[in-house]
Amino acid sequence: METEELEVEELIDNQEEQRYFIASAWLEENNRSFITIAWHCLCPACSKRLESELEAVTPDSLLGTIKDCCSKAPNFIAPKLPILEAIFRLFLANGNQPLSVREIATRLGAYRVGLPPLSHRTLSRLLEKDNHYGIRQFLAE
Repeated sequence: METEELEVEELIDNQEEQRYFIASAWLEENNRSFITIAWHCLCPACSKRLESELEAVTPDSLLGTIKDCCSKAPNFIAPKLPILEAIFRLFLANGNQPLSVREIATRLGAYRVGLPPLSHRTLSRLLEKDNHYGIRQFLAE
């Protein structure tokens, strides 16, 4: 293989291994509210229950509710959801644990049955350009 082809392969491998998560700090810095963005992901029962406890709802409690209850609903991640919305919901369902592009592609593929798979390169580009959900690269310290 030529040097240029090897560099391209290494770049693709690195993109696939980059890990992402919902960055609450980024959301705050950009005047975005995790609670507002995630609220529409609640199942009807949790939405009704939490409306009466609105003052007590924190990002962590909302994330826990969605992970433990709402994400178990059959259409929590529906095949027709916009891709970034579906990825956001993947993070909610796994408690916002960082995921690699490869892991995101695999998990997303399980919900997008009958739809063409997304390349890791396409997913990387979508994740890098997100300015709504706060999905950012996870940098281990």
